[in-house]
Amino acid sequence: MSEYIVISLKHTKRRHKAITLWRPDDKGYCWTMDRAGIYQEARVLEHLGYYNSGCSNIAVPLAIAKTLAKEVEYDTKEHGLCLPNNAATWKRLLAAVIRPTQYQAQPEYRGAPRYKEAA
Repeated sequence: MSEYIVISLKHTKRRHKAITLWRPDDKGYCWTMDRAGIYQEARVLEHLGYYNSGCSNIAVPLAIAKTLAKEVEYDTKEHGLCLPNNAATWKRLLAAVIRPTQYQAQPEYRGAPRYKEAA
């Protein structure tokens, strides 16, 4: 059974140096990989709209996330193994989502297009 991490598009902002990850058991958020929750494939697939909607979250294989993780200063003077919040990382993550998302994912990172909210 494959393992996934859930990434929060909603809580990752353009100014963040690292991508926001879900903690274990749907309880909060973090930036470092060592604090991220690991979600089993069956659980994610049972609640795909919750874990992989595209508008607020996406689920990606843990193995792929590990290959993208780098040492990042995610807060003032704090460092850790994180997913850098940049175009290259997002491109790989979006290509690896567990299933196509219901909504088009529009991550925020420096240099990303600015999207207007639906009226």
